[in-house]
Amino acid sequence: MINKQRMKDTFTDLVTIYAPSKGERDVLEYLKKKLKALGASKVIEDNNGSVNGGNCGNLIAVFNSNAEGLPSIALTGHMDCVECCKGIEPVLEDGVFHSKGNTILGGDDKAGVTAILEGLFLMKETYIPHGKITVIFTVQEEIGLFGSRYIEEKYIQGIDFGYVLDADGPAGSVYNAGPSEYKLNFICQGVAAHAGMSPEKGTNAIAMAAAGIAACPTGRIDEETTCNIGTIQGGTARNIVPDYCEVVAEARSRNAEKLESLVAQMESAFTEAAKKFPQGSLKIQKEKAYDSFLIEETDPALQLFSRACQAMNVPMNVAKSGGGSDANWFGTKGFPAVLVGVGMTDFHTNKENLKEQDLYDAGMLVYQIIAEESHLGK
Repeated sequence: MINKQRMKDTFTDLVTIYAPSKGERDVLEYLKKKLKALGASKVIEDNNGSVNGGNCGNLIAVFNSNAEGLPSIALTGHMDCVECCKGIEPVLEDGVFHSKGNTILGGDDKAGVTAILEGLFLMKETYIPHGKITVIFTVQEEIGLFGSRYIEEKYIQGIDFGYVLDADGPAGSVYNAGPSEYKLNFICQGVAAHAGMSPEKGTNAIAMAAAGIAACPTGRIDEETTCNIGTIQGGTARNIVPDYCEVVAEARSRNAEKLESLVAQMESAFTEAAKKFPQGSLKIQKEKAYDSFLIEETDPALQLFSRACQAMNVPMNVAKSGGGSDANWFGTKGFPAVLVGVGMTDFHTNKENLKEQDLYDAGMLVYQIIAEESHLGK
């Protein structure tokens, strides 16, 4: 049933379009034509580009229900890629897509977008009963989930649940939980001085930062909680006592109490370190990046996903994610969503690859999700 040539052509078209975060316009125009040809009743670009400085907004398409009493679902993916995505030349070799090696492949998330389009093509060709379907292709996912974070909420009202096709793992892989995240910046201010002539007149901001880092928890704290010191920047020359150092860190957990406790420990570590440098000062910047999500296996989203897997005769593999995705913000702003595997491997690197069969299976899975709607609850 899957049109393999159509999927290959769509995937190849999409990955060869240059679409960095904030520069998704050409992909949006390509997808807009596809969605109109598929018969969407509405194809809308929201105002997200003007909100966060990109050259386009999110793309939303609505396919009206053709049967009564069926759930309203969302199918979502993102249009942008991490950088090193200019001039992608996809190669299909021995059943595996990869780039020529000097760029990423772009399967994150063009594999998910391709799968959604193929599922819609099959829906149209087979005339199956379905509820209202809202397709959302977001912008700026790779630089902070800004598309889903700032989507105009009027476009996502009335959706019962959704599927974010943007994860690793073959068809049947699904993530039903993801963490909250805090972003933290620790800005250590010291006093500059000549390192050889009068170091005692200085206050070393890097030393202050180092003391804070040494006392800070890092790595995997437990099964659902992590902490990372990501970057350190400070100093101007080897012979100057540095008067500035900034430490950029993050904390994540699927448990709200554990996250707040961890963040408090991080703040305390740097605050206590700063006290050892009385001529210096410390500024802490803290931002909640997104909230966690949890979809129980008894929820309709996973019940329908399970039926789709059974129809394909593939096992459903439910796991919990350690990263953030559009599912976090959709859950906060409008509807519960799970994160679905589409086969991408080694994404964000020039070793990224995607098995051809995984791409086809992802397209069939989308179709089966739509097709099994009419059996939900029976």
